Amino acid sequence: MSRPENPNTIILKNQFYKRGLTEGQVYDHYMKWRGPILNEVRGRELMFAIMTDVNKPIIRRRGRDNKFLRLNNSNYEEMITGRSITIYSTMHSYEEFAIIDIDSDNLNQAKQAALDVSNVMKSFDLVRETTIRFTGKTSFHIICTLMRKSQIDRIRRIFETFLQNSDLAAKYTIAYKRTKGIPNLDLSPNKFRGAYTTLHSLSLLGLRCTEIPPHKLRSFQPYQMTI
Repeated sequence: MSRPENPNTIILKNQFYKRGLTEGQVYDHYMKWRGPILNEVRGRELMFAIMTDVNKPIIRRRGRDNKFLRLNNSNYEEMITGRSITIYSTMHSYEEFAIIDIDSDNLNQAKQAALDVSNVMKSFDLVRETTIRFTGKTSFHIICTLMRKSQIDRIRRIFETFLQNSDLAAKYTIAYKRTKGIPNLDLSPNKFRGAYTTLHSLSLLGLRCTEIPPHKLRSFQPYQMTI
């Protein structure tokens, strides 16, 4: 087991954790959410963000045998430590969902963009349903469950064409880089081994990645996702 030997050691400080987030708090979070996280990462290659010191993360992509990281019931408690701040999942070459990353540093603009995108996706005949996911940082992912599994590069191209031809194109950018002051609808996670924050994982800010019902989005504030 990887239970912290020094659970009171602080690994993160910011506006959400002014007194600091400790190894013990992080470890306890991941033990509490073990089941839901394992459901999310089953069969996926992962990346971990590990805090080597206060506010100093490094990315770990491979294990000791140089294989891609994976989590399962057998190795979960061995792999997770009090310094494992973030678990990133990665895309398969064929997927049943797509991600539209609302890239914005303005929370209110990001909320509006998330609602706008979710509403427009209702008219997209390839999409079965959408959910709004707070990434644990400053914005949201729109998770679009597809009618059928498809090759990930094809998914990205189809979504880009749809968005460019929708009313969203007049209000937001659809590019790989954000224009200052305008939320960008980023499709770059939709590629083989494209990484995204795992649902229920903590972000680099120590906030939990979680789904937000549309009717609660207006009143949502990031501090609600502290642990």
